[in-house]
Amino acid sequence: MPPRDTFLTFRLDQLSQTAMAKASQVYKGQLGLNIRELRVIRAIGDAPGLSSRALSEATFIEQTLISKHLRKLVDEGHVHRQLESADARKVSLHLTPKGEAIRREADRLGEEMEHDFLSVLTPEELDVFNRCLAKLRRWGAA
Repeated sequence: MPPRDTFLTFRLDQLSQTAMAKASQVYKGQLGLNIRELRVIRAIGDAPGLSSRALSEATFIEQTLISKHLRKLVDEGHVHRQLESADARKVSLHLTPKGEAIRREADRLGEEMEHDFLSVLTPEELDVFNRCLAKLRRWGAA
């Protein structure tokens, strides 16, 4: 049996976890939020009015963790829950001005970190890498 570190899924997960841990450390230090909390903020900013279920699907974060993150983000004034007028059981999620400001700063930091992360690749390698990722994503979506 081949060692586990030869499997692509293991290597991708390892790389993803390393990159996420580094990014989360920066985000936590500068913005006071971790990478998953910022993923929630970005998803709400991209599609205001999302329900928590749609948010879970959009972020690939399980519903129980979404609830935990939303409690924190609402309590800290980043997210506003709005009751739907037709059905008081349904809630739509929106960023507050504070949440929008955090999102802008998180995006700026994210672009800096991504540039640093990808700087080890030549432009040619980056082009090939992006084409390979797109091809693998199409395979995964099929």
